[in-house]
Amino acid sequence: MALVAASLGTSTARARRLARTALPPGSVRSARAAAARGRPVLLVEGATDAAVLTVLLGGDGPLVVAAGGKHVLPLAAAVAGAVGADWHVLVDGDGDGWQRAANRSRARATHARSTRRVLDALPPQRCTVLPDALEAELAGWPSFVAALRRLGGELSGPAAKDPARYAAAAAAAGTADAPERLVALRRLTRGRRPGPPGG
Repeated sequence: MALVAASLGTSTARARRLARTALPPGSVRSARAAAARGRPVLLVEGATDAAVLTVLLGGDGPLVVAAGGKHVLPLAAAVAGAVGADWHVLVDGDGDGWQRAANRSRARATHARSTRRVLDALPPQRCTVLPDALEAELAGWPSFVAALRRLGGELSGPAAKDPARYAAAAAAAGTADAPERLVALRRLTRGRRPGPPGG
């Protein structure tokens, strides 16, 4: 835990408390198990990201672990590095997300600030930043969109953000038309040594 604390610039007690309370249950155990098997870890913001990317990158791809939100990604990276996992982070840039909010001016500033905080805390070579949210990327995967609609899901609106539907749609979709930026995550997590967020 001392390594996590040093990476985050906080006390060991606070780092331990954060790891226990801010990260989803089982995420530390998953990162430790991946490290023991020499499998890289891809840290993502939430459950829908993990659901679709686990299927898309499955097989010999990285273990996809949901951090529980954008703001928790630096902590998740510090913990993954401390347990010896090779890690990479996928961050929603939320470039157009503010346009979908009720208070657009506040949302624009908040989205930009939260993305900047994450990127300032992590080395650029260990981050992939999507221009907008994952859903905008998935909209460019025609076979996924078609499968999601068949399953009664959608990328926006009340039937969006359903992890089970996202996983099922990814399983039913073809990979030939999958977004290259997402497929490339399989290669980004290979051949690097584990390390803390600062390294």
